[in-house]
Amino acid sequence: MIFRQAEMSDIPQIMVLAAQGIESLKKQGSPQWQDGYGPTQSQIEQDIKKEAAYVLEEEKIIAYAALVAGKDPVYTAIKEGSWSGAQPYVSIHRVVVDNHLTGKGLAQKMLLRLINVSQQRGFNDIRIDTYHLNISMQKAIKKAGFIYRGKVYFPIPHGDRWAYQYLIT
Repeated sequence: MIFRQAEMSDIPQIMVLAAQGIESLKKQGSPQWQDGYGPTQSQIEQDIKKEAAYVLEEEKIIAYAALVAGKDPVYTAIKEGSWSGAQPYVSIHRVVVDNHLTGKGLAQKMLLRLINVSQQRGFNDIRIDTYHLNISMQKAIKKAGFIYRGKVYFPIPHGDRWAYQYLIT
């Protein structure tokens, strides 16, 4: 299994994964990523241009995520909890795994690799969020060692998310 930065030529495969993720969440009854609020080609292109896009590959791309550096205004306004510390951090967004390979721990493997990249880049604080009905993502987040910190709210319909943090000590 290869973990690497995504390239523009990967976009078609990444968009297939994104469409699978949107459909999977819909089948679970989750409003997350529905009605045009899921990962877009434009977002993926921006992730790649900023060198924030990563993939797992086994003959084809099987997982995607973005590792975004810098303050996230949504994360600044955490409710019903708080972040630990005030150091610079990176945020993990748009995690998606091939639907045909779910249940194999790929999301957790992706998160662990992103934690490693974060540390190599000098970040000891990694943050991530997910919708409360996205049980499989919550499991991957917790198995990767993240700790629940509170709730954040994106300015979109059903934008409430559970927020998690991983601190490298």
